[in-house]
Amino acid sequence: MDKRIYKIEKEDQCVRVAFQKGQEIGPDLIIEAMNHENELCEINGRHDFWDFRGCRPSPNFGYDAMSRVVEHITSNFGGNWSEKTALLVDDSTQYGLSRMFQTLVDGYPTHIGIFLNEDDARHWISQKLNSEGEKQ
Repeated sequence: MDKRIYKIEKEDQCVRVAFQKGQEIGPDLIIEAMNHENELCEINGRHDFWDFRGCRPSPNFGYDAMSRVVEHITSNFGGNWSEKTALLVDDSTQYGLSRMFQTLVDGYPTHIGIFLNEDDARHWISQKLNSEGEKQ
């Protein structure tokens, strides 16, 4: 029986990774979920939707821990793990950590959006990018 504390689902426009409500999120769990997602789904052209609502960051989840996540992405996926990734959060701490991640991967081929509202995140995911990476 699969006892993962997250769920990965292929949807029409994206791959959704959702963590159980109340779950403590740290870099090891994010790396585990990322590896599992990449085992299940094609990376090229993929749009990701990571839902952290109702979760809390682990107490030691700061710059060094986030840098470990980014290093994992760089060494395992060459920095290219999806075309677009929407991060859905519901509090200021999650938002701050997501902004840190967005800053650390600036310049990577993946576009990151951070959202407090699921409809806004889905709208952004559905928009196509032009050759410069800007939404059309």
